[in-house]
Amino acid sequence: MEKGKIYTYQGFTFTSEAELNEAKKEAEVVSYIRSQADLGNTKTVIKLYNRLIEKGTLVTTLGIAFLQELRSRALESGVVAESSLKPLPQPVEAEKIQEPKKMTKDRKLMELYKQRCKTLTIVVVALCVVIVGLFVIRLFGTASPYRDYEKQVLNDYAGWKEELTIKEEELHQWEQNLTEKERILAEWEVNLTEREEKQK
Repeated sequence: MEKGKIYTYQGFTFTSEAELNEAKKEAEVVSYIRSQADLGNTKTVIKLYNRLIEKGTLVTTLGIAFLQELRSRALESGVVAESSLKPLPQPVEAEKIQEPKKMTKDRKLMELYKQRCKTLTIVVVALCVVIVGLFVIRLFGTASPYRDYEKQVLNDYAGWKEELTIKEEELHQWEQNLTEKERILAEWEVNLTEREEKQK
């Protein structure tokens, strides 16, 4: 993060990339709420306002501006007294908006996937070096003292190639499983959101 850099999004300014990313997520939440909730219904507005405050869903200036809008709508209706509404939260400081310390299961799998990719890359580079070496040995004559060594390396290479192919297949299978889990997780989140909306 560049020190002193200011980020702007939807007319709001943010002092860190983490805060900007959080605001973008909150903008999606606000957009979803506007499309799904009947904000013309005062009871819905009051219930939604109190629920968002309790859950601490909106923490950036962008999110709190939406909470302020809901609060104003509720008070203008005259149905509810200001004292019965929960107070607006203070925006969370940029330093406090960080990635969660505990890695989720999917994130751990992603890290493992990255490590395996690095390992396979190193193996492939090493095999390429071996192949180049074999070509060099081959070019320098048939009576080379490295002739027996070349045969041994070719035999070893055949085994390495087979092992690499197996590992690539395992990695591909693992990647497919990870993609499937991500799809299931996304469906679960959508279902959870829909259930929450139905319970309102």
